[in-house]
Amino acid sequence: MKAPLNIRIKAYLIDIIISVIVLSLLGLFYNPDNTILNNQMDKVSLDYYNGEINFSEYITDTSNLYKQIDENNIILNIINAIFIIVYFVIYPYFNKGKTIGKSIMRIEVRAISNKKITILKLLIRNLIVSGLIYLIMIIICTYIVPGNLYLIIISALAVIQIVLILITMIMVLSRKDKKGLHDLLAGTWVASEK
Repeated sequence: MKAPLNIRIKAYLIDIIISVIVLSLLGLFYNPDNTILNNQMDKVSLDYYNGEINFSEYITDTSNLYKQIDENNIILNIINAIFIIVYFVIYPYFNKGKTIGKSIMRIEVRAISNKKITILKLLIRNLIVSGLIYLIMIIICTYIVPGNLYLIIISALAVIQIVLILITMIMVLSRKDKKGLHDLLAGTWVASEK
C-alpha cells in the first residue's frame, strides 16, 4: 500500500532533523575560520556601495571570495556528501529501504519491481531530493571553475537544485501515484510497511 503523503513528510522532517543535528555536531570538530574572508566580503560590498568599485569589479571580487570560502569549507562539503550517502543510501540499503525517519513512521522505499532496493536506485533518488548532486557539483567546481566565474556557476547550480526540488514537490502533491521526479528517475515508490 502506498504511504500517505503526510506520513512521508513527517518521516522526511525527522530525517532532516537528524541530519542537521549530526552535521552540526561534526561541524563542532571541524569548523574552518572564514572571518578574514567574510570581512573582505563586507569590504567589497561597502566599496561597491560607496562607488569605489564598479559592478564588474564587485562581481569578480565577490566571486573570487566565494570560491576561497568554499575552498576553506571543502572538507565540510565532503563530510556532508558522505553523510548523505551513508544515511540516505547505504543505511536504507541494509535496512529494507528505511531511514530512521521512515522506520519511525513505518514506511519504506521500494523498487517498482518490488525486488530488493538497490544502492543505485537509492543513490539516484537522493541526487535530487537530498541535494547530493548540488554538493558534488560544488566540490567539483571548487577545483575546476575559475574564481571570476565561480559565483555565477554556483548560483546557477543552486537555482537548478531549487527548481528540481520544486518540480518534485509539485509532482508529489499533484500526481495520483504521489511519485516525485526522484521516484520516477530511480524507479522507486514509498510504501507503508506490511
